[in-house]
Amino acid sequence: MSNAITKSKKIELKNCPTPNPASLSPYQGEWTWREAAHLMRRSLFGPTYDQIKESLDSGLEKTIEVLFEPQSFPDLPINYYFENDPEVPIGETWVGKKITQGIQGLQNARNNSLSAWIVNQVLEKKMNILQKMILFWHNHLVISDIFSSGFKLQYFALLHKYALGDFKQFVTDMTINPGMLLYLNGNENTAEAPNENYGRELMELFTIGKGPLVGDGDYTNYTEQDVVEFSRALSGWVVRNGKAIFRSNRHDKGVKQLSYRFGNKTIGNLGADEYKKVVDIIFAQEEVSKFICRQLYIWFANYEITEDVENNVIVPMAKILRDNNYVVKPVVKALLQSEHFYSECIIGAMIKSPIDFAMTLIKTGEFPLIEDDIIKKYRYSNLVNKRILKKQEQSYFGLPSVAGWPAYYQEPVYYKIWLSSVTLPLRKELVEAFIKGNKKLGDKRATMDLLSIVSKFESPDDPDKLLISLTDLFLAYRLTDEQYLFLKTQVLLPGLPDYEWTVEYSDYINNPGDESKSKPILNRLKEVMLVILNMAEFQMM
Repeated sequence: MSNAITKSKKIELKNCPTPNPASLSPYQGEWTWREAAHLMRRSLFGPTYDQIKESLDSGLEKTIEVLFEPQSFPDLPINYYFENDPEVPIGETWVGKKITQGIQGLQNARNNSLSAWIVNQVLEKKMNILQKMILFWHNHLVISDIFSSGFKLQYFALLHKYALGDFKQFVTDMTINPGMLLYLNGNENTAEAPNENYGRELMELFTIGKGPLVGDGDYTNYTEQDVVEFSRALSGWVVRNGKAIFRSNRHDKGVKQLSYRFGNKTIGNLGADEYKKVVDIIFAQEEVSKFICRQLYIWFANYEITEDVENNVIVPMAKILRDNNYVVKPVVKALLQSEHFYSECIIGAMIKSPIDFAMTLIKTGEFPLIEDDIIKKYRYSNLVNKRILKKQEQSYFGLPSVAGWPAYYQEPVYYKIWLSSVTLPLRKELVEAFIKGNKKLGDKRATMDLLSIVSKFESPDDPDKLLISLTDLFLAYRLTDEQYLFLKTQVLLPGLPDYEWTVEYSDYINNPGDESKSKPILNRLKEVMLVILNMAEFQMM
């Protein structure tokens, strides 16, 4: 391949310019396609041309209003294929229905239904931030390796309810969520046999973070003594008949003595309400607001939290969170409307996650989604989950550990973890499938609707403007003049003058049903997109 293309940017994060405009002050700059596309890519999975154009036309403030509009809970998941379920006919929901023992494959069928149901929501072309927030919380308040579809659905309902809501209440409810009790062994935590799993992760991963080790068993934000005492306070909960139940005889009724990190507070016996006291004490620490705001920043902006970013972005975000009683929505809105979010060190600085990568091909690529047949829709979504997301190592309820996906915490590589000798070839294979249509997802060939996409551009008959429009849609930043020249003279129009494209495209527009006119246009577009989507720049957003 020509040096013009091989000189594309390496797959690595940008170095922020100096001085770094780290400010949570509202963005006052020009609102162009570049800014609108950046906001859409970070707020949605695979934004479409129409969504970016709507944001461009509406402006930042109106776009934010639309992105944060409340969303109702979706229709419950259905049995879409399993004929041997005596309780649930195909097409009806299994939620609330018992699982008849001895029927092989029944629980698997309900888990497949739940996975497809979740992916259905991701595939919807809604201009709303909810799905990005749900995945953020799934990565932050992790449960995985739970086989019960019912427990998973209860957990997912909490993610939906609190996605932009009260973080403190979210943690409170999650503490006695059946799925979480099972995943982190809270149901095994008794006075006689304490289990510290949840008590530890509640602080280390979910709310306040460790901070550096400063002494024997003493971290900056808590001590090993606090892990022990909080775990004692959380004892007594079990899971019975799909619900969390408090059993007083299993609860440690003694006084719990916390360390100086929590002001040497004590917790007396509060029975079934004692877990709420634990959350109250933790959330009284200002560090909780900073800790969760750093996680939000890594999710939406960049992993690099410099001293400047900490002081001028994270600290103000944390204050907004505390001032709003830990309601998350105002914090995320402030970040996405900030001067810093639209700076050079943020735009194009993130490697696409597997879900972002796949949804860009499917949704930005205008793959014709199934909307009219609910059974086919579930089948298709399940295939997307199994053949794409699981293979790319980012499927729901498939997190590798309670810490979530390493791309959001593993220093120093962070997002680069998504690209490996295993996953990068799979991404290239996926690109080829969606351009050439050589694979099927259900009864549909996985292929982009390139003719539909370019028809929306301002001047698709002009080869130079066409290439800029394509890269503006699929890439976070413009290519070099040398790269555009290569795309035009070596890929789109090899050895041909510019007017050849203009004439052929005009002939196609005048005869759209004539395959002899449309096929040459489509084939050239496919060749161009194969190059663009295999560039390092396409991995970034």
